[in-house]
Amino acid sequence: MAILRIKEQEVSYSYLYIVVSYIVIKYLLEQFINLRQLDQLSVKQMPIHIEQTLGITQKQFKRSQRFYYDKLSFEMYTKSIKTAIEIIVILCGVMPFIWERTVTFFKMDPNSEFQRGLAYIFVEFLRLKLIDVPNNFYNTHVIEKRYDLSQISFALQFSDLVIESALWVVFVPILLYSYLYVAELGGDYFFIAMQFFVLIMAIVSSLVYPNYIQPLFNEFEELKETQLKQAISQLAFRMNFPLEKILVMDGSKRSDHSNAYFFGMYSKRIVLYDTLINNLTNEEIVAVVAHELGHWKYRHPYIKLVFFCIKILITFYIFGFYRDSDVVFLSFGFKEKSIFIGSALFFSLFEPMNTLFQIFELHLSRFFEYQADMFANRHGLGSYLMSGLIKLFKQNSTNLMVDPIYQWYYNSHPSLFERLKYLNKLR
Repeated sequence: MAILRIKEQEVSYSYLYIVVSYIVIKYLLEQFINLRQLDQLSVKQMPIHIEQTLGITQKQFKRSQRFYYDKLSFEMYTKSIKTAIEIIVILCGVMPFIWERTVTFFKMDPNSEFQRGLAYIFVEFLRLKLIDVPNNFYNTHVIEKRYDLSQISFALQFSDLVIESALWVVFVPILLYSYLYVAELGGDYFFIAMQFFVLIMAIVSSLVYPNYIQPLFNEFEELKETQLKQAISQLAFRMNFPLEKILVMDGSKRSDHSNAYFFGMYSKRIVLYDTLINNLTNEEIVAVVAHELGHWKYRHPYIKLVFFCIKILITFYIFGFYRDSDVVFLSFGFKEKSIFIGSALFFSLFEPMNTLFQIFELHLSRFFEYQADMFANRHGLGSYLMSGLIKLFKQNSTNLMVDPIYQWYYNSHPSLFERLKYLNKLR
């Protein structure tokens, strides 16, 4: 759809008020949930059941509580600032102001949706970075370093920012042009065209990111011929996992956090953080890898992809009823309509439904984590997985006291205590 001028008519701001009302309601709800979690993090004395299950000291418990209290308190503060700015931007008509100035300030072709859309995204990118960059630096270099959880230097974090910005310059124009082209080409059935477009982009990104983008931030080297490599290779062979390589990533240059994952469409590569290798025994690492292979065995990535496709299809099908509505554009102060602006406005209106999708995804993710733990236990690695999780807690100061509503609304993984309790039941 080209950029079209909207005929003058009486303006109704109902859609704008719906968006602002939802932003306020969501903010209040999330802050209420966060306050419930802060109450949990204010507990000073370690509960007996945690002490008996984990075998950790009172000092370790207090360190974990203080870290997550500080972290969540800062998140609540930044959330308040971001929400206030978002409401001001909407109510003061900043979005249509920027859209109109893409012609006068950036000297873009007034009829080019791609040029004006790119300029608009650039301004939004700068606005968000002005907020996010200081917050990220404070969170990393003040809060996390206070508890010795961050190893990243200012220079390395600045380098990451430069690389991210360069990638933005390369990929955003390509994605924007492709999106507008497919939406225009699809006509009345554009929601089907967008379904295939997003699916192709998801597949391409799953190939490009781990092979070409992630190496810009981290170094990867193949795991040397050791007993650990032999044990992981044997595990993969028993499960018919199409293992190609086992790689070690230098995660320690940024933080002490540990992880393991796999990637690849056909032949797979397993990635181990060097912090994982340095802090866990071979048996515990194999148990962690077995957990990851459980995700593959139960086809969790494919199930998530199917759900993602369904969500995209529903989203763009509903968008079809709004993209040509003059009332929606006028409600937010726009005097022109286009696919680009229509998409931005619709995704604001669709946010309540998107929140429900996210809650369901989190529930599904937690269920998958239990399944993967069960898979590792079935292969005789349950006790090693438990001891490995406890060690990772001591290293990462994992959150132990989790409010049930906070868990339900935010977390993609069960809490450490819940996972250990579940593994104990399986034994």
